[in-house]
This record gives sequence, C-alpha cells and structure tokens, in this order.
Amino acid sequence: MRFLRDRRRLPSSVKAALLTLVVLILAGCSSASQYLDFWGRVRTQQKEFSVEPTARLLRELRPDDSFLLAGPVGQKTNDEEPVLVVAVTDTFKKREIVVERILQTPVLYYQAYLPEGDYHLYFFADLNQNGYFEAHELIGRTAPTPIRVRKTEIRDGLTFHGPAITLDTNHPATADLPVKVQVRKNDFIFSSLDDAFFDPRYGEMGMYDPKKFFTHTQRFIFALERLDPDKTPVIFVHGVAGTPRDFKHLVDDLDRKHYQPLFYFYPSGMPLRKLGSLLSDIIRVLEENKSFQSRKAIVVAHSMGGLVSLAALNELCVRESPAFVKGYISFNTPYGGVASAGKAVQNAPAVVAAWRDTAPDSSFLNDLYQGSAVRKIPFHLFFSYETGQSGDGTVTLQSQLEHKIQFAADRTYGFNASHMSILHDEQARQIFYRILDVLDSEQPFHEEKKSIVKARGN
Repeated sequence: MRFLRDRRRLPSSVKAALLTLVVLILAGCSSASQYLDFWGRVRTQQKEFSVEPTARLLRELRPDDSFLLAGPVGQKTNDEEPVLVVAVTDTFKKREIVVERILQTPVLYYQAYLPEGDYHLYFFADLNQNGYFEAHELIGRTAPTPIRVRKTEIRDGLTFHGPAITLDTNHPATADLPVKVQVRKNDFIFSSLDDAFFDPRYGEMGMYDPKKFFTHTQRFIFALERLDPDKTPVIFVHGVAGTPRDFKHLVDDLDRKHYQPLFYFYPSGMPLRKLGSLLSDIIRVLEENKSFQSRKAIVVAHSMGGLVSLAALNELCVRESPAFVKGYISFNTPYGGVASAGKAVQNAPAVVAAWRDTAPDSSFLNDLYQGSAVRKIPFHLFFSYETGQSGDGTVTLQSQLEHKIQFAADRTYGFNASHMSILHDEQARQIFYRILDVLDSEQPFHEEKKSIVKARGN
C-alpha cells in the first residue's frame, strides 16, 4: 500500500516509464534495463538537440524521417579492400560529418542512412596500408552539386537512389575533412552461428541502439560459406531483438550440399517498412549479381521478422510475382500485431520505431494486408500455442492466425510450443525441411491446399 501511495506522487513521465517496463516484462521480448538506457539516451539527445541541433542527432531522434541514400559503385582497380564513405552536410552547421561508414568487399554499392538534407559524399581507401582511412586518401566523391535527399522523392519508404560513383585508387586526392577512421575488415562469412558476432546482446543492441549495432555489423547479409550459384539460398530473417543464432537448430541439419543459408541481420528497433524495403533491395541484388546469379531463393522468418519479410515480398510483387523467390515460410509471426506494443506507444516516454508498426491496426499492418505476396508466392505458416494458453507465451493465436493472412497460406501448421521453442521442435524442423524440398523442386503439395496441420510439441 505504501508503494501505491508513493506512486501517486511520481511525475507522469516516470509513471509512464514504469508502466512501459511492466509491458516489456510481460511481452518477454526485451530487457527493461536496455529500455532504461534507451530512454535516458533519448532524453540526453533531446536536450543536446535543443541547445545545438545537428544532423547526426536528428538521425538518432527521428529514425522514421531518415532514409537510405544508396547508389552503385564502379572501381578502376581491384575491389579486395574495404572503402570508407563519408556523408557531409551544411544543414545545421558548416561541413558536418553525418555518417562515416565502412563498405566491405565486394564494394558494389554505397549506403548512408540520413535525414532529409543536401549531402556531399567522399570515398577513401587505406592506400598506405597503415590501418586507417585518412583525408589524403580520397579516391572518389560526388559532383560539386550536392545530392538532395527529399522525402517526396522516396517511393519505397526507405531508399533514395543516388548517382553512380567511380572510385580510382590510382589518382588519390586530399579532402578538407578531419578524417581518420580505423580500417575494419569484417567479412560476411562466419563458420558458425555460435560465433560471438551473433551473440544475443547484439539483438538487444539493434532494438535500442541501431547506430551502435551498425558499427558492429557493417552490413546486413551474412553467410556460413562463400556464395555458390549452384545452391538454393535460404534467407533467414530473425525477430525482434533477435540474431541469426535463433535459427541454429533449423540450420544445423540443413542439407548444405543443396541449400545455402543466408542471414538478414538487422536492427529490429528501426521502422519495419524501411527494413522490409532494404531486404527487398538485397533480394534484388542477389538475383541480379552477375557473380552469383542464383535461380531461386526461399525466405524463412521468425516472429517480427515475418512482418519485415512480408513487407519486402509485397514490394517485390508490386508488378508481378518475382520468379526468383520460390517460397515464404513464417514461424509465430504477429500478423495481427502485439497489444503490448500498442500500450508502449501510448504510454512510453520514448518510443522505439518498431513498436508503432507492430501495434494492432497500425498503418504498417494495414498496408501489409493490402499486399499481394501471400497470394503470388507459395506461403507456409507455422504457429504455436502452449497448453491452456491463448498463444505461444508472447504472441496470441489470434495475431498469429490473422485471417487476412492465414487464409492466403498454402498450408498452416500448429504446434504445442512456446514462441522460441518452436524453432527447436523436432517435428516442426522435419516438416520445415520437407517444405523446403517441395518449394525448391517447384512441385505442388499433394495434400489439399489451405489445410491446417496440428502436431504435438516434443
């Protein structure tokens, strides 16, 4: 009772934070301590921005209003070394460096996540091999006219298409910028999902601190071996605060002579529409890359990753069914939204962008239902429930089986398992492998379409 009496005297912002922490704990998908760090960081950034506004702070405070400036890269020399791209603007103060991002090999395109504004891009290589990108190692830049990033010119919700840039290491120049960035060679291939690179703490980081997450990953797609055009890529998309390690059990016994697992490792706190648009661009690159040119791919998603994946596939299906994507499989995806996310949006003093999109009846979800991917691409929906519960312990059955999505599925499979344990369920895994083989062979299932299969959990 004393706590209740004391709680009445707490500031409204603190009450809201306490309620948000309760929601997070009940949701079971994020840590309260991470949220407190996030809330504190946002409050500090808001104060700093009010005193001295910068484009860097604006990007942190308003990720919904930032966009991915991207364009092709051509090189007059070999592409075996990473390249640094630096984005500069005069929006708030003269010659502000907004982004310093290392582009790992092969450098096929550049990317910089930026708020609206006018930008110059500069590209550097470690020509003297001293372990740093430095101002005198400039190998390319945009024309004297800046690139004007404007929301009105962005059609997919994320990407602003920039000009092609040619990089030439044979004729370096010097940039009037304070550039000295340590070179990091982070290849996209790891021998195991047990590698520390995929530690779960990076999933939490991606939820609450995307900038720090990007510093860790440097890219979005990772593999366990070199790309092989003779194998079928299976693109795994993790859920909220997740990492590729979540799929370890499914990948362990995957037929690696026939299938090539790829992992979309993304900061799950970002707007889902933008994450989906980025994934669609990556799928296009995989299809069009002349050195890879796989004939087909299958997308597999867990939890919120299903929302990201479906947004990507909807974008690919705007004109017609993409011949490259042969199937889509989702596990325990909240197609109907998550009530706790809606409560957090209403009550939290600082809101993670992904919460807005996963709140029931969000504009993102409503747009998702209007897409055609689940009707154009073979779709298999896995859901789970725990005995005596109305869902899997995190997502309700009603949300997993949202009728606009469920009835479009070729088949639906139910298991007595929790939100995460379905990825370890042996029956679910064997059915998953069988679906992969059918999708890869492009043969229809013999059983009646749109039937529901229920199985006991182990």
